[in-house]
Amino acid sequence: MMKALSLKQPFAWLIANGYLLVDDRSWGTSYRGAILIHASKGLYEEYYQYIKTHTDVPIPDKHQLEYGGVVGMAKLVFCGKPNELPAAMNRADRAHFSNVPATYYGFLFADATPLPLMACAGKLGIFEIDVDKLLAAPPAAQSELF
Repeated sequence: MMKALSLKQPFAWLIANGYLLVDDRSWGTSYRGAILIHASKGLYEEYYQYIKTHTDVPIPDKHQLEYGGVVGMAKLVFCGKPNELPAAMNRADRAHFSNVPATYYGFLFADATPLPLMACAGKLGIFEIDVDKLLAAPPAAQSELF
Protein backbone atom coordinates (compact mmCIF):
# COMPACT_ATOMS: atom_id res chain seq x y z
CA MET A 1 0.00 0.00 0.00
CA MET A 2 1.20 3.50 -0.83
CA LYS A 3 -0.16 6.88 0.12
CA ALA A 4 -1.66 8.97 -2.69
CA LEU A 5 -3.01 12.47 -3.24
CA SER A 6 -5.48 13.32 -5.98
CA LEU A 7 -5.23 16.63 -7.81
CA LYS A 8 -6.97 18.16 -10.80
CA GLN A 9 -4.97 18.81 -13.91
CA PRO A 10 -2.77 20.71 -14.59
CA PHE A 11 -1.59 20.49 -10.97
CA ALA A 12 -1.05 16.72 -11.06
CA TRP A 13 1.15 17.08 -14.17
CA LEU A 14 3.04 20.07 -12.73
CA ILE A 15 3.87 18.25 -9.48
CA ALA A 16 4.69 14.91 -11.15
CA ASN A 17 7.07 16.68 -13.53
CA GLY A 18 8.75 18.84 -10.87
CA TYR A 19 7.41 22.24 -12.00
CA LEU A 20 5.21 22.80 -8.95
CA LEU A 21 6.79 22.14 -5.56
CA VAL A 22 4.06 23.42 -3.23
CA ASP A 23 0.33 22.77 -3.43
CA ASP A 24 -2.00 24.48 -0.98
CA ARG A 25 -4.84 22.80 0.88
CA SER A 26 -7.33 23.88 3.53
CA TRP A 27 -6.21 20.90 5.63
CA GLY A 28 -2.86 19.65 6.84
CA THR A 29 -1.29 16.25 7.36
CA SER A 30 1.41 14.77 9.56
CA TYR A 31 2.33 12.27 6.82
CA ARG A 32 5.82 12.59 5.31
CA GLY A 33 7.29 10.28 2.74
CA ALA A 34 6.66 8.80 -0.68
CA ILE A 35 3.31 9.70 -2.21
CA LEU A 36 1.66 8.83 -5.50
CA ILE A 37 0.32 11.74 -7.53
CA HIS A 38 -3.17 10.93 -8.81
CA ALA A 39 -4.78 12.99 -11.58
CA SER A 40 -8.52 13.29 -11.09
CA LYS A 41 -10.83 13.59 -14.06
CA GLY A 42 -11.10 17.36 -13.66
CA LEU A 43 -9.24 20.28 -15.25
CA TYR A 44 -8.78 23.79 -13.89
CA GLU A 45 -9.17 25.50 -17.25
CA GLU A 46 -8.10 28.97 -16.06
CA TYR A 47 -4.82 27.70 -14.57
CA TYR A 48 -4.12 25.59 -17.62
CA GLN A 49 -4.63 28.60 -19.92
CA TYR A 50 -2.45 30.79 -17.70
CA ILE A 51 0.41 28.28 -17.83
CA LYS A 52 0.10 27.93 -21.61
CA THR A 53 0.06 31.68 -22.27
CA HIS A 54 2.23 33.18 -19.50
CA THR A 55 4.98 30.66 -18.79
CA ASP A 56 7.58 28.64 -20.64
CA VAL A 57 6.57 25.40 -18.90
CA PRO A 58 6.29 22.74 -21.64
CA ILE A 59 2.88 21.50 -20.53
CA PRO A 60 1.17 19.12 -22.97
CA ASP A 61 -2.02 20.04 -24.80
CA LYS A 62 -5.18 19.40 -22.76
CA HIS A 63 -6.08 16.27 -24.71
CA GLN A 64 -2.60 14.86 -23.99
CA LEU A 65 -2.82 15.30 -20.21
CA GLU A 66 -3.73 12.12 -18.39
CA TYR A 67 -6.79 11.85 -16.17
CA GLY A 68 -8.24 9.27 -13.81
CA GLY A 69 -5.16 7.61 -12.41
CA VAL A 70 -1.66 7.76 -10.97
CA VAL A 71 0.63 9.94 -13.09
CA GLY A 72 3.66 10.31 -10.84
CA MET A 73 5.37 9.91 -7.50
CA ALA A 74 7.09 12.38 -5.19
CA LYS A 75 8.18 12.79 -1.58
CA LEU A 76 5.98 14.87 0.68
CA VAL A 77 8.70 16.51 2.75
CA PHE A 78 6.81 19.21 4.65
CA CYS A 79 3.30 20.42 5.40
CA GLY A 80 2.61 23.70 7.15
CA LYS A 81 1.14 27.17 7.05
CA PRO A 82 3.27 29.90 5.45
CA ASN A 83 3.68 31.77 8.76
CA GLU A 84 4.80 28.59 10.54
CA LEU A 85 7.77 27.60 8.38
CA PRO A 86 10.73 26.17 10.31
CA ALA A 87 13.72 28.47 10.73
CA ALA A 88 15.97 25.80 9.21
CA MET A 89 13.99 25.71 5.93
CA ASN A 90 16.14 26.95 3.05
CA ARG A 91 15.37 30.18 1.24
CA ALA A 92 14.36 28.49 -2.04
CA ASP A 93 11.77 26.27 -0.33
CA ARG A 94 10.46 29.26 1.64
CA ALA A 95 9.88 31.14 -1.62
CA HIS A 96 7.51 28.43 -2.85
CA PHE A 97 5.15 29.23 0.03
CA SER A 98 4.70 32.87 -1.05
CA ASN A 99 1.37 32.19 -2.82
CA VAL A 100 -0.11 29.95 -0.11
CA PRO A 101 -2.94 31.79 1.71
CA ALA A 102 -2.17 32.36 5.40
CA THR A 103 -4.97 30.06 6.59
CA TYR A 104 -3.99 27.20 4.24
CA TYR A 105 -1.35 24.50 4.46
CA GLY A 106 1.38 24.16 1.88
CA PHE A 107 2.41 20.64 0.88
CA LEU A 108 6.09 20.71 -0.15
CA PHE A 109 7.11 18.02 -2.63
CA ALA A 110 10.59 16.87 -3.67
CA ASP A 111 12.13 14.26 -5.97
CA ALA A 112 9.12 14.10 -8.30
CA THR A 113 9.04 11.49 -11.04
CA PRO A 114 6.38 11.16 -13.75
CA LEU A 115 4.97 7.65 -14.28
CA PRO A 116 2.93 6.09 -17.08
CA LEU A 117 -0.77 6.41 -16.33
CA MET A 118 -2.09 3.71 -14.00
CA ALA A 119 -5.88 4.08 -14.11
CA CYS A 120 -7.63 3.99 -10.75
CA ALA A 121 -10.18 5.91 -8.74
CA GLY A 122 -9.11 8.82 -6.58
CA LYS A 123 -10.42 9.93 -3.20
CA LEU A 124 -10.45 13.04 -1.07
CA GLY A 125 -7.55 13.62 1.29
CA ILE A 126 -4.53 11.37 1.46
CA PHE A 127 -5.60 7.83 0.67
CA GLU A 128 -3.97 4.46 0.08
CA ILE A 129 -3.53 2.58 -3.17
CA ASP A 130 -2.64 -1.10 -3.34
CA VAL A 131 0.16 -0.77 -5.91
CA ASP A 132 0.63 -4.53 -6.37
CA LYS A 133 -3.06 -4.92 -7.20
CA LEU A 134 -2.95 -1.90 -9.51
CA LEU A 135 0.09 -3.20 -11.39
CA ALA A 136 -1.46 -6.69 -11.70
CA ALA A 137 -4.70 -5.36 -13.23
CA PRO A 138 -5.06 -5.89 -16.97
CA PRO A 139 -5.01 -2.74 -19.10
CA ALA A 140 -8.39 -1.20 -19.82
CA ALA A 141 -10.09 -2.42 -22.97
CA GLN A 142 -9.80 0.07 -25.84
CA SER A 143 -13.57 0.58 -25.85
CA GLU A 144 -13.37 1.80 -22.24
CA LEU A 145 -10.87 4.51 -23.15
CA PHE A 146 -13.14 6.40 -25.55
